Amino acid sequence: MGVQRFACTQCGKCCNRSPEVELSEAAALSDTFVFRLMFRLYWLPGQLSDYRRMVEPTANSSSVFFEKKRLLNVFAARKYSAMALLEGKPVAYTKYLVISALALDTVEGACGALRDKTCGIYGRRPLSCRSVPLHYSRAEALAERDLAAFVGTSGYRCDTSDSAPIILKDGRIVDPQIRAARSDAIEVAKNDHCWSKAIVRRMGGSASSGETLPSLEDIEANAAVGATTIPMRTAWQIAAEAGLISQSDCDRLVELQLGAIRQELTHGRCSRETIVTLTEMESEYGHHPKGPPSIAIRG
Repeated sequence: MGVQRFACTQCGKCCNRSPEVELSEAAALSDTFVFRLMFRLYWLPGQLSDYRRMVEPTANSSSVFFEKKRLLNVFAARKYSAMALLEGKPVAYTKYLVISALALDTVEGACGALRDKTCGIYGRRPLSCRSVPLHYSRAEALAERDLAAFVGTSGYRCDTSDSAPIILKDGRIVDPQIRAARSDAIEVAKNDHCWSKAIVRRMGGSASSGETLPSLEDIEANAAVGATTIPMRTAWQIAAEAGLISQSDCDRLVELQLGAIRQELTHGRCSRETIVTLTEMESEYGHHPKGPPSIAIRG
């Protein structure tokens, strides 16, 4: 416990990949990043006693467990019960389906918005970046462990000297910007909940964009190797069809994303695999059928 200090030295080393963001954040950054709609599963035992059996025992394991449960309930689009074996005994788990947007990595080992080791979109950077080094989806009870792992990463040049600002005090986050980012992320997730629920209702079927959404069984089958992703335009089309944004807003986002895709293809800085993905997305976005304007109803 006590105090831990941290300051960013703008070395750019932690900006080593493009960000994962909340759904509405992707709309705000559609001119900068090429996004994929991402489906990811998280597991958590239903009982604290079972959680303690599956992790290394610590003095604050109960705090970690209940914070994890609270945060997963906030960020999950759907949750459901499952059974699994733990030390040979059946244990009841809750599975949480989290839907977010993942920016494609278009530059090897760096965020696509990085410019000469500094952020090219700093004033409108997403909440995942604003909460560095203590990501908003992580339990505050893990903050000391997370901070130690972050600043101890090889190559990172974080300032943890006595002249750096205090970031943690007695295990609690005291940095006002990080606290604000964590609070804002929860509000964004709550506001996006109608959207993510609309996506869940369509899973296993198709949006009028023509893209087939994965079923829960598809996501389950893919969970062992990674998250499931599809083009982000499907999420925007579903939002329009649900009355959460206007059709003209959806069409505008598709145009912005098409511009970002073409810009990345022009730069030629992507891996061969990413170029293939971008080329496929360019064709899909280029054939997006524009619909008549509609009145936006935001819920």
